[in-house]
Amino acid sequence: MVAPMNAARRPQGNENPEEPFIPDFSEGAETGLYLALFELLDEGLIITGDEVVLEVNSAACRLLERDYRQIAGKPLADLFPSERDFLDARARLFIQGEMRGSLRVSLPGDRHRDLRFVAAARIRPGIHALILSPDVIAEAYADSTFAETPAVDALWPRLAAALEQPVIVIDERDRIAAANAVALAALGLARGSLIGQAVRDCMEIEWPAADAAQIARLRVPGQAGELGARVLAGPKPDWRLLILPPASPGRPPATGAVPSAAPLGESILERIFTDSPLPTLLCEGPEMRILAANTAAARVYGYSRETLGTMEIAALRTTPGDGRLPSEPGIWQHRRRDGSTFDVDIVTYALDSAARPGLVVVMHDLPEAPLLTFETRLRQAIDLGQLDVHFQPLVDVRDGTVEAGEALLRWHHPELGLIPFQHFGGVARDSGQLARMGDWVLHAACKAAAGWPQREGRAPRLIVNVALEQLLHGDLAERVHHALGASGLEPAQLELDLDERVLNDEHSRLIGVLQAIAGTGVRLAIDDYGRGLSSIPRLKRYPLNALKLDPFLVREVGIREDSAAIVEAIAGMAGILQLEVVARGVETEAQEAFLSALDCHLQQGPLFGRPMAVDAFRAFLA
Repeated sequence: MVAPMNAARRPQGNENPEEPFIPDFSEGAETGLYLALFELLDEGLIITGDEVVLEVNSAACRLLERDYRQIAGKPLADLFPSERDFLDARARLFIQGEMRGSLRVSLPGDRHRDLRFVAAARIRPGIHALILSPDVIAEAYADSTFAETPAVDALWPRLAAALEQPVIVIDERDRIAAANAVALAALGLARGSLIGQAVRDCMEIEWPAADAAQIARLRVPGQAGELGARVLAGPKPDWRLLILPPASPGRPPATGAVPSAAPLGESILERIFTDSPLPTLLCEGPEMRILAANTAAARVYGYSRETLGTMEIAALRTTPGDGRLPSEPGIWQHRRRDGSTFDVDIVTYALDSAARPGLVVVMHDLPEAPLLTFETRLRQAIDLGQLDVHFQPLVDVRDGTVEAGEALLRWHHPELGLIPFQHFGGVARDSGQLARMGDWVLHAACKAAAGWPQREGRAPRLIVNVALEQLLHGDLAERVHHALGASGLEPAQLELDLDERVLNDEHSRLIGVLQAIAGTGVRLAIDDYGRGLSSIPRLKRYPLNALKLDPFLVREVGIREDSAAIVEAIAGMAGILQLEVVARGVETEAQEAFLSALDCHLQQGPLFGRPMAVDAFRAFLA
């Protein structure tokens, strides 16, 4: 059993049963990280490693109704009602990389509870963080009564803050229980004139017949035209949700517009399929029509992805009518195109999509899983020519200029297809291959960047991530010099992104290596800054040019006030130290606008372009 990293001791004199755990940072090994997480979060925090709970705060103890000693050091599976629930959670969190959602956890006395979660990116190899809070829909609405004259919307904002579509909640008495900010703006109404009011006093609604398309017509007094709104079942019996059509940037929704069944969005497919190493299907409806499949599924079944997208899941099963629902998880026997069969352990979960409700993700293991030889295959990847480098653009949002391309390692696995570094980085680190792989990426990326087209006499910078293990190897300066010389790339065009952990290293030799690299004109930046909130004074000891915000913080701006405050503080501090601030993981225009207001104009993320292969990125620049 893995012992807790911070085995907190209960201070003498604390007899408050409401506080079963008081964090103790006397050991100091993880002080910066733990202080940041524990002090910033009011929600429950669980840190896991190797499927063992390493640490937990008092808020999580209260949510789980357990004492600290009943959670820390125990298997993560103990927190779930059944092994199936645990396997489902593990697939969503650690394989699929789901960042938000709801989990069902067990409570003492054979009870269970639904909790919302935010899964932080890996805080170090093999270590994950889960932030827990009560599930607003499953618990808050279900366990509370609606006051006769509710004055404020106390429950919905936390749930609706992440929704970009206008949403209105109507209770069983035809009163407006809640509306998010986008809905208020779309209707042109103030919150006080809408929330808690009878619908008839605020607007006219023409409800659809039970057997007709579930589209309601809204007319707001004083406004011309009407709005079409999709009607969905609400969080309690006889409650209804109205989903209004999204407004285009800078102008209100078109009057009379009726939201149609949205096509399958690229963002949904990216969220599910990008770099997924396991066979994965996206299905819809009670008969589980297959809407899309990833490359791993196409390899396993022998059909093309396009053909799988025209089938039902029953066509892949030898016993589709054995009494179980097609969407049920468990052991199923599947067949390939050639008629051969194999047993798989199916995991399913519903996908939260306002545009296409009823989507279900189906995942399973490989029939002849080569995962036992995963490390062996990885050791051979360089020699067999299976590694590749992709590039993601970094943009100056003021004029749209591509300032840089970040090199991202990919592995063309013979059976699993294209795998990103985050899915095999832990194995590479544990097997001592990071330094060799990092050297390969540096040479391959410099060679590719030397051929990038110039604009106004200047080509975009190349960004290469450097692991702490590469620095500790001791010869990074020589390796950088060799890569630049072999490719012909100018030192000023190269930027090395360093693990934030270098700021915690006290070795003067490491500082000397970085000073030698910076002396050649190569830029240096700290990556994922804000994750561990390293000591600010240490930034002045290193020859740095930029700080790159942790994508987790970027995703939370505009949603959580504490994350926004941290980003604002980092931007202010960086300005004093004359460091550029770069935002990674920007997904929405709202995030872009917030960051730009803080003079953070260098941004990177899905909003500006996803990683591209060498030729595609060169064409993108041209």
